[in-house]
Amino acid sequence: MRDQAEEETRKGILEPINVPKASDVLANRLRDLILGGHIAPGESLPTERELVQESRLSRSSVREALRVLEVEGLISTRPGRSGGSTVQLPGRGSVSRSMQLFVRSHAIRLESLLECRLAVEPFLAGLAATNHTEKELEELGEIHERFVLSVDNVAAYKRINLDWHLALARASRNEVLIALMEAISQPIFDAAGYQEVTTPELRHAAVKAHAAIMSAVARRDAELARTRMQKHISAYATIARRELMGRE
Repeated sequence: MRDQAEEETRKGILEPINVPKASDVLANRLRDLILGGHIAPGESLPTERELVQESRLSRSSVREALRVLEVEGLISTRPGRSGGSTVQLPGRGSVSRSMQLFVRSHAIRLESLLECRLAVEPFLAGLAATNHTEKELEELGEIHERFVLSVDNVAAYKRINLDWHLALARASRNEVLIALMEAISQPIFDAAGYQEVTTPELRHAAVKAHAAIMSAVARRDAELARTRMQKHISAYATIARRELMGRE
């Protein structure tokens, strides 16, 4: 019994040890150098051979580390003898691509995406009212003119509607929220339910709602812009929810 107790005690002394992959260690170090500003955008990383010599890792580990950084959008790599890896900063498009993969792989429901939009977009409208430039306001107006003419063409209407909402988001000047808005907009646009939930009455109502929101933005009335966007998005989300539930 004593020997068994001692054996059990010895078994509990050490927890399992997880040793990180060599490629992950190298990717982490290079990532820290890039994000810390030690290697600026546009500069080249050491060549693959130099990284092998400096890190003393295998060529396959170095290549895997570089692939990780490329997927993250931190480097762009050109193959061949004259190629190499150049540092870049990931754009908002990388957030959008990741979100689209997440939505598709997890079969996120349209209702959840609309709830996210409802949480974000009224605040963006308020920021746009405060932060927009005259050029951005002109862009919104130009898109709105095309929007008015598109109400009888559902495919064009959907695309121009998306363009208008994204232009308004960009006028907010909040890079994080713009990235989030861009990330959720395309999955909403691609959703079958979104393509189906529309009527001529809804499209004409959206035209009026956009005009009212733009009026508040032009007056730099942040609270009114938030309120009108909240009403606009809520109305559509309610109709979409009712239509989608009716098909289940």
